Parts: sequence; structure tokens; C-alpha cells
Amino acid sequence: MFVRFGLILFCSVLPLVLSGQEPPRVKPTESIPAEIPAPEVSVKQIGEHQYRLGEIEFDSKTRELRFPVTVNMREGGPIEYLLVHENGKVHESILTTVVSPLHLQIAMKLLRYKAGHGDVFNRFLRPEAIEKEGGKETERGETVAFTFQADDKETLPIYELVIDGESAETMTPGGWIYTGSTVEGGSFMAEAEGSIIAIYLDHLAMFNMTREGADIDERWGARHTVIPEIGTKGVITIRLAEKEVTKKP
Repeated sequence: MFVRFGLILFCSVLPLVLSGQEPPRVKPTESIPAEIPAPEVSVKQIGEHQYRLGEIEFDSKTRELRFPVTVNMREGGPIEYLLVHENGKVHESILTTVVSPLHLQIAMKLLRYKAGHGDVFNRFLRPEAIEKEGGKETERGETVAFTFQADDKETLPIYELVIDGESAETMTPGGWIYTGSTVEGGSFMAEAEGSIIAIYLDHLAMFNMTREGADIDERWGARHTVIPEIGTKGVITIRLAEKEVTKKP
């Protein structure tokens, strides 16, 4: 049923994927291709609630997604991404993947994840422009969490792969939201640029940080003490982040 629905939905999802949100009002990037061909799409059922789209496996019940990645950088910085496509900005990312960002976008849509920029890019606006041009916190996409597992080693929250250059300590726990990228010139820009999980805010990436320092491009580095050797294969899992529980006084 889910596959049938998914294949039917795909006919309408692709236009939605390539339309949707207005890009945030931030500094434009360099010139981009006018059009990127869409990869072939085929959703296959591999379990009761499990499906595969390209290299991505996802679960319609838990809303979790898993796909392969490769260690690209293990020390140094600054870094601006946790994950990019292998044809993306690999010189600024800890991990790379062969997975199509468009495939990932479709899987997120099939799992009913809400995308949205909200107020995360407001910090690039002048204070007097925020009320008129900025977004609101309520307009943010859903908060997600990532884990990384290399081979048969321990599964790590992905923020543990990053060092905070300001404190010289491991990046603290905190959220990423599903911003969903944008469309420019008829192209889905995460596919065109290969930008998937951003550390330094990037409106073309599919996921962006909400934590302090996300607007400082030289703050973050790769944490070599936990990142395996370059070329090591692993898996990233994306899931809905647990909501914080407010304790009653």
C-alpha cells in the first residue's frame, strides 16, 4: 500500500520538491547550472515497513532513513558540512555519499517530514530587516537527529565528529532542522550543489543547524580522535529528534 501510494505520490512530489519554499534572503551563491537532470526513481518494498529508494533504506513506521557514507576528512578545518554528495564541496565536509540528494528529498517527503527555513537564517539579516524579511521559529522544519556508524564500530551521534574551535571541545548536543533546500533556475539546488548536512548555514543544503555558531564559518573542525581513517565506509541514520521534556517545578 505504501509503495503504491509512494509511486503515485512521486508523480506529484517531484514538482513539489522542485517548487515549495521561497529561498531565504541571504547572500547569493556562485553561478549554478540552469537545470540538473533528475535521477531515476524506483521505490521497492524490502520488509513489512521497509523500503528502498536508490541507496536509501527507510521505514514508514519509525520514519528512519539509512544510507551509505564515506569518511572524507578526519582532522583540520574549518569545515562547513558534515555531509555532501561526492560531487559537492568535498574539501569542506567530513563525510561524502553517492546518494542522490533528490532521492533523499523524495524519501523525506514520503515519510511526511515537514521542511522549512523558519528563523534560522535571520542572523544574516540586519536587525531592522528581521521583522519584515525574516522567518519565524514556528515555520522551521522538523528537528532531526543523525547518527554515524563505521563498519561494526560504535554508533555515534554525528555531532561527536565535530570539534568546536571556540572551546576546543566536542560539539555539544543540539538540533538540525530539515530545511529542504530550494529551487533556482528550475533546479533542485541540493542536487545541483551536493549540499546535504550543513554546519555553517547554507540555504541550499537539506539540513541546517539551529545551534549558536552556525553562522560562523571558521568555528568548526573535524575531531580526529573519533573519526576513522579516510576512505572508511559507514552508514548515516536520520530520525526524528526526541522532544525535550520540560520538568515541572
